[in-house]
Amino acid sequence: MVETTLKQLDSWYTEPTQGGYRPKLLSKLAILELCGWLEGEFDRLVLVVEQGRLADPEWVKANVISKTSGFQYDSHWRAMLSRLVGEVFARRVEKKMEAMFPGDLERLKTTLGTLWKIRCDFAHADMAAHIAAQQTFRAPSWSLNQHRTLKKLLAQYEQAMLAVLVTI
Repeated sequence: MVETTLKQLDSWYTEPTQGGYRPKLLSKLAILELCGWLEGEFDRLVLVVEQGRLADPEWVKANVISKTSGFQYDSHWRAMLSRLVGEVFARRVEKKMEAMFPGDLERLKTTLGTLWKIRCDFAHADMAAHIAAQQTFRAPSWSLNQHRTLKKLLAQYEQAMLAVLVTI
């Protein structure tokens, strides 16, 4: 669904328009859509880990997911995972990911960090402040490419995570 939304935003972005606000607003919206999808993916992944472990998804939603707002690797995702199943599990997943997909864990962390910074810049200032600061507005196609990259990296992470889950 998010891919369809990003494609639509990119289509609107490339349409001729008078004035410069519309493309910038579409750029900002594409980033926020991508970030919303990403937070939803991390929520989904934590519920995958919970499945069959605690047998209490409502507790996980109330005490892990709802207490996390963001998608930075260490501050948000890893903190949720560690809270749910512990530091040992989180480290095992990272080692498994590195063994299965060398370099991609660091790529995931870097991509999330870059996206977090852009998201915070957009979320914490209005359009006038961005224009005055000559903020870079990336086309929605950039967000679409980030989505494709993150979708692949998260699928790899999930694969590593599932491989570790069968061992505990």
